[in-house]
Amino acid sequence: MKLLIIIFNLLFIFCSASNAKNTITYSYNSDSAGFYLSKAQESRSARKIWDAEKYYKKALEFNSNEEEIRLDFALYYIEQRKYALALQQYSLIVAKNPNHVTAVTKQVELSFSMRKWVDVIKYGEEAQSKGIKIEKLNYMLGKSYYEDENYGKARKLLTEQFKETPTHRETVTLLGAVYVEMSMYNDAIAMYQKAIESNPKDFELMYEIGLLHSAQHNEREAVKYFEMAAANGMKQDLAFLENLGMAYLSFDIPKGVEVLNKVLEKKPGDVEILNQIAQAYYKSGNFLVAYQLFFKMFENDTKNVKALYMAGVALIKSGDKTKGSQMCDKAIAMDPKLGELKSQKSIL
Repeated sequence: MKLLIIIFNLLFIFCSASNAKNTITYSYNSDSAGFYLSKAQESRSARKIWDAEKYYKKALEFNSNEEEIRLDFALYYIEQRKYALALQQYSLIVAKNPNHVTAVTKQVELSFSMRKWVDVIKYGEEAQSKGIKIEKLNYMLGKSYYEDENYGKARKLLTEQFKETPTHRETVTLLGAVYVEMSMYNDAIAMYQKAIESNPKDFELMYEIGLLHSAQHNEREAVKYFEMAAANGMKQDLAFLENLGMAYLSFDIPKGVEVLNKVLEKKPGDVEILNQIAQAYYKSGNFLVAYQLFFKMFENDTKNVKALYMAGVALIKSGDKTKGSQMCDKAIAMDPKLGELKSQKSIL
């Protein structure tokens, strides 16, 4: 009887063990990489930053070749804005797996975010050679070459990116900037105008077009785009008003003076602005007003001898040759170099 009981118990234990074996699911134990990766992810979700980093490092101690751990660790670093450390993890993955699409892509993107232009070129061109497709890679490479002042390569790459993404504002504006650096102003204007077609309220680009027209002495078009920018929300700060006013001076002196007076309210006695206004009146034949402005400049700064000389010239042109000549002679006595202006047909 006892023997039967013993056999029964042994059978019961064997069956229980068998059933238990069939229902057990795999779990990470305390000395596994998977266990610590799980702990790191839990800590990361709970915003326990330092604990998460500690567990990621512990997981890598058990298995430094596990890509999943490094990828997750890199994302953790990106969340903490520790981009250099994230890049380090991706680089370690690429070192073992050169064609790892995610890691190669992140190498380029993180280098771009950190403005490491040389690295962007290095990693980006390696990605191209491997046939790895990265979104807006030509833009990132073009930007990097632009920052390296290699405008030829930047132009080529940005042109390719423009073909792919013609409405990508950053590509369009940067390509326009490349054209400006290459003194290809009309091409730059054309690029900015295309961008405005996609975004009719882009006052910053309107303003840039105005500046480009102004650089080519096409002041009427410059004013057109400056006014367009203002109508679409451009802040009319002193720099804006000065550019607008100077552009107006070339063909509408009263309007130019009206605008520039707003600048003079905050920058009274500004020599450059007064000089530009005086020159505009002089060129338009309004010599008496030009005289008054040039002489005011001299009164504000008696070391500005050229202003005194120009006041005398303007006075001569207005009909008062005696007084005007006396002022010119006085200016030449103070600065003999001004005597050279007498031989010039046009002083301005």
